[in-house]
Amino acid sequence: MSGKTPDLVWEADMPLFTRAMFWQWTGAMAATLVVVMLILVPIFASQGEWDALPPLMGMVSVGTGVLWALGFLIMALVFRGRLRMRYTLTGRGVVQETIDRTAKGANRLAILAGALGRSPQVLGSGLIAKSREREAVEWAMIARADDDPARHFITLRNSWRTLAWVQCTPENHALVLGRIRAALAANPAGGEATRPSPLPRYLGLSLLTVLACVPLFLLVEEFDLDLLVALLVLCFALATLWLIPLFGWVVLAGLGWMGLGLVLRLTEVRPSTLFPGRSYRGLDLLTDQDLGLLLMAALGAAFLVWLSLAALRGRLASMLVRDQA
Repeated sequence: MSGKTPDLVWEADMPLFTRAMFWQWTGAMAATLVVVMLILVPIFASQGEWDALPPLMGMVSVGTGVLWALGFLIMALVFRGRLRMRYTLTGRGVVQETIDRTAKGANRLAILAGALGRSPQVLGSGLIAKSREREAVEWAMIARADDDPARHFITLRNSWRTLAWVQCTPENHALVLGRIRAALAANPAGGEATRPSPLPRYLGLSLLTVLACVPLFLLVEEFDLDLLVALLVLCFALATLWLIPLFGWVVLAGLGWMGLGLVLRLTEVRPSTLFPGRSYRGLDLLTDQDLGLLLMAALGAAFLVWLSLAALRGRLASMLVRDQA
């Protein structure tokens, strides 16, 4: 596409009840369920409450299913099954903007409700939705364009996932498709666009993160440490990997706090109940099992420190940062 070619701008109603939207929403809910399980299962397992896991998993699954159904109900009743969008084809790429008043109003209402109700989940959802009201994809990021002529719909993809959905009108579908194909021919994909999916690596690191946190929860039980701190370490370690690298500071602070608490427990002088007038230190009561647990916890903490420092120093980009890049 030459630099003199004028921008192509149009508006269209994107249908929400499509196969692509169904699988995207279903995938999002499935990912939510997996993340919740990754957080809850190690906690209950480390406490030895195996009997509580099946009913807990059932409750979480039912709750996720309700949210899944509620999402489609909102699409039908609130958004009337469509979303008004504006598209712009430029010399650099594709820009898509949500101009639907209902959607934009709902995003701002979520931000307000989250702030007033002190709900980080609602506030975060509103902020993320608002940040995605306008998105741009450069031509070099796109590996291919899949056309659905029956619905006047074009899917822009890299080597492993969908980057943007472009809803055309019956009148401009052929023109838009021609402009996109010409732009892709003039700007061949490279770099991230042609690399294989990074998901296996990030899922593997997530599993290692959970395994590294299991000994920390065992330390909580064995040495009476703060459970909330161990939970924060797990949550923010996963958030460091998937969302924002700066969360690594929280992981390091949590590990430091747990380490300090452990040192205090091991050096604490306590009176003996069997021998009046005598006392002992926590170190005196360590068994071989305790030493093995401390070694496992040290290895897990070392992995979490590596993960946090790699993210903070830019050697390991979070999935969200990599996606936005």
